[in-house]
Amino acid sequence: MKKFSLAVLAALSTTTFASEDITNPLSFSATAGYTFGGDTLGTLVYEDDSDNSVKAGSGLILGGGFNYALSQTFDIRLNASIHLDSADAENGDLTFSRFAWEAIPYYKANEQIKLGLGVGIDSSVELENDFGNDIEFDNAGKFIVSGMYTFENWSASLELRYSVVEYEVSKVGHYSVANELARANKIDANHVGILFHWNF
Repeated sequence: MKKFSLAVLAALSTTTFASEDITNPLSFSATAGYTFGGDTLGTLVYEDDSDNSVKAGSGLILGGGFNYALSQTFDIRLNASIHLDSADAENGDLTFSRFAWEAIPYYKANEQIKLGLGVGIDSSVELENDFGNDIEFDNAGKFIVSGMYTFENWSASLELRYSVVEYEVSKVGHYSVANELARANKIDANHVGILFHWNF
C-alpha cells in the first residue's frame, strides 16, 4: 500500500509540474501610437501665418487586438484601430480618419524581438472638411513591415512599422468620381509608425 501511495504522489507531482509549463497561447493588447508620412490632403493657415497640414499617412492610432502563439517561433497578431489626423481652427476643422484592420504573422528572433510581414484593410476612409466638400475614399489594402520589442519585465511592447497603402477618391460631396480619374490621382499614404502595446 505504501508503494502504491508513493507512486500516486509521484504521478500527481509530475502532472502538477507539467500543467505549470502550459501557457495560454492567446493574449490581448491595447494600442496607442503615431505615424508620419503621406501626401498632404489639406492645410489650414492661421492669422499669425503659421499653418497645420493634414496628411494621408500621418496621425494618431488608437485600438486593440489579440496575439495568438502558433508555436515557440511563430505567432500572429490581429489588430483593429482608428487612425486619424486633424487640423483645428476656431471657424472649422479638417479631419482625416479611417478604420484599420490588420493581420500580421511574426517570427520570434528571441524572447524580446520579433519580425513580421502582414496585410491590412483601411475602411470608412474620409476627409471631413468644414471649409468645403467632404471627400470619401474607397477601402484600401495595405502591406505592413513590422519589428516589435517586448520589454522583459513589463507587460508591454514597442513596435516600429512601415506601411504601404494608396487611397482612391470615390466621392466629393454628393458626387461620385469616375474610376479612371480616381486611379490616375491616387493618394500616397505610405507611412512610418511607432506604436506602444499594453499586453494583458
